[in-house]
Amino acid sequence: MNPLIGNSLWFAWCLPEALAFRRATRRVAETQRRVLQEILKRSREYAKLRSIPEFQERVPLSDAPLETVDPVLRRVPTSGTTAATKWIPYTAALQREFERGIAPWIVDLFQHNLGMLGGRSYWALSPVGQTGTEFEDDTEYAGRARRLVASTLAVPATVRHIASIEEWRRVTLRHLVECRDLTFISVWNPTFLMLLVEPLRREDLPGLWPNLRVISCWADAAATQPAAELGRLFPQARIQAKGLIATEGFVSLPLWERDGAALAIRSHFFELLDENSRPRLAHELAEGDQYSVVLTTGGGLYRYRLRDCVRVTGFEGECPLLRFVGKEDNVSDRFGEKVNEAHVRAALEDTNAEFLMVACEDRAYTLYVEAAGKSDAELAALGRKLEAGLRGNVHYRYCRDLGQLAPVRVFRITRCGPIRYLAARHARGERLGNVKAMLLRRDSGWAEVFEGELVTA
Repeated sequence: MNPLIGNSLWFAWCLPEALAFRRATRRVAETQRRVLQEILKRSREYAKLRSIPEFQERVPLSDAPLETVDPVLRRVPTSGTTAATKWIPYTAALQREFERGIAPWIVDLFQHNLGMLGGRSYWALSPVGQTGTEFEDDTEYAGRARRLVASTLAVPATVRHIASIEEWRRVTLRHLVECRDLTFISVWNPTFLMLLVEPLRREDLPGLWPNLRVISCWADAAATQPAAELGRLFPQARIQAKGLIATEGFVSLPLWERDGAALAIRSHFFELLDENSRPRLAHELAEGDQYSVVLTTGGGLYRYRLRDCVRVTGFEGECPLLRFVGKEDNVSDRFGEKVNEAHVRAALEDTNAEFLMVACEDRAYTLYVEAAGKSDAELAALGRKLEAGLRGNVHYRYCRDLGQLAPVRVFRITRCGPIRYLAARHARGERLGNVKAMLLRRDSGWAEVFEGELVTA
C-alpha cells in the first residue's frame, strides 16, 4: 500500500477518538468518573461500587494484577528492571484503552507534520531475545489499526526473528538506508537508534534521510542526555519525548510543543499519590508538584501502584501535563544505605555528559561517566559532588561512617558508553527495544562492560 494511503487511513481511524480526547480535556473530573464506572462494570467483585470515594474505601492499593472477567488474550511481562518480572493480563478492554491513548497522539503528530503522511516510518523492532507471549513488536500498541501501520513500515516485521544482534542490525540498517522517504522513527531508548546507526558515518546521517521529521523516544530523567545526543546526530528531525507508556497501561501522550505529556484521561482511571502518599484525582493536581502514579484499568489492575514518579508541568485545558521523573522503587541497598535514584539525580543535576550511570561495585558507589570535554580533575570533582549529595541521605552517611562503604569512585568511559550499556542489558536478557535508561543500577560488573579506567583525584 502507498504510505500516503496507509497513513491517511490511520489518521482517519484515530480522528474520532482524538476529538473525544480534546473534549475530555475540558471535563476531566466527569471523564474520569465515567472511565472508572466503565471499568468496574467488568469486575465481578467491584461492579456494585457507585462512587469514587466508595471505590477508594473498598479497594486497597495493590502491587499485583487481579484476574479479569474478560478473556486474557496474552500475558505481557513487565521489564523487571527494578523488581521481579510480573505478567500483566492483556485483554480486549485494555487494548481499547491503549488505542484511546495512542489515537490523539497520532492525530496531533500528523496535524503538525503533514509531510509525514506521505512517508514511511520505523517502529522499534528488537531481535528475538525472550520467550513467552509478549508483544512481537511495537506496532502492536496500535491495536486494531496495526495493519494500517504495517503498510507504512520502512523495515518489515520479519526482521525481529533474526536472533543474532549483529545480523539483525545489518539487515535493519540495510532496509533503513534503502528507505529514502523515511519521515518518522519511533524507538524507546534513544541509544537503541544510536546502536543501529553506529556503523554509518556521523556526517552522512542527515543526507541519508533528508525527509526525517520526527524521532519519538524517551527524553526525560536518565534519557535526557542520550536524547540530546540523538538530536545532534539528526539535526533535520525534531526529538519528541514519549509520554509515559508502561506494559500495565498508557499513562500520558505527547502533544506538539507542549511542556510535558497529557494524562491519558480517557484510557484508565488515575490516582496520583502526593508526597504524603495521599491519593489525588486527575483534576486535583498542582503544577510543579510530584506524584506517584496509581492505575485502574480494564486489564485487571485495580489501584495498582505503577511506582513511576511524575511532575506536573502545566495543563492542557483541565488535563494535567506530566514529565517522568524516575522510578519510585529503584533503590540500591547493599549495606542498609537505601540509595534511591532520586538521591543520585539530585546530586548530579545539570551535569553535562554523553553518558552517566551509578552502580555499587564492591564497597563503593561508582560513577560511570563519558564526557570527552571534561578533564580528570573535573570528573573527580563530580565524584565528590555525588559523594556529598549521597551523604545527605542519613542511611548512606551511617554506612560510610561505619566503614561499610568507601567513598564514591569515578570511572571515565572512553567511548560508546550508551551503546555498550544497551548491548550489555540485552545480553543479560532484556528485550533490546525496551531497555530502560536508568541513572542508578542495582547490578554490578560494569567495569568489564565499558572501555575506560578509574579516575584519580
